[in-house]
Amino acid sequence: MPPSPDSKPQRQPVHSDADFAHPSHPFALVINIPLVKMTPSNGSTELWLGTHAPYLLPASPSSPSSSSTTTTTTPSSSYTGTIIPSGIAAQQGTHGTRASGRINPQLLDLRRAVRPPSQPTVEKGSIVIRDLRLWHAGMPNATPDVRVMLAMIHFAGWYRNPMRLQFAEDVRPLLEGDGEATGRDDLEIPVDWTTREEALRTYLGRGFGNSYDFNQEE
Repeated sequence: MPPSPDSKPQRQPVHSDADFAHPSHPFALVINIPLVKMTPSNGSTELWLGTHAPYLLPASPSSPSSSSTTTTTTPSSSYTGTIIPSGIAAQQGTHGTRASGRINPQLLDLRRAVRPPSQPTVEKGSIVIRDLRLWHAGMPNATPDVRVMLAMIHFAGWYRNPMRLQFAEDVRPLLEGDGEATGRDDLEIPVDWTTREEALRTYLGRGFGNSYDFNQEE
């Protein structure tokens, strides 16, 4: 959203949602489901594929070797030993700060030279699955129509994230269903059930941004 009705829509800085010390292997997947067709015009999410993990830069044949660069040769190619980091080593700020999860601009230039970001067209009802660690950015909507996207996070069963949702009891059958019949009996939905009246009274008072912590309990 623009900061005022007279302002143009703005993009997010490129960032990672994993703005804390986290495992170096997958532990959480973000599921995005567009409820309308998403395009570059209405602001489909910018994705930096491959940025969930560090990247070892290939050696440039035209670049002279330096004493600070280690070159490793494999049967297929050579590498400089220069690593583009991922995780918190690539970020300007940690959880709770203004620059939380924001990627250092110098690293964006390096990554762009390896693999530029993409802003795909995604049909309504599609499912986009990405690693929580992936660099991405919300993009401006240049159309007069509202862009709506459903987002959820699936954590590994061994990952001890303490966050809980709050839903009204009347949607409980829809969310839980018949686990044995649907094959979802191993999916835990961390919910505190409440009355419909309480859910309607409080749902607009939810936090955003740094109000959510995807880290584990100590």
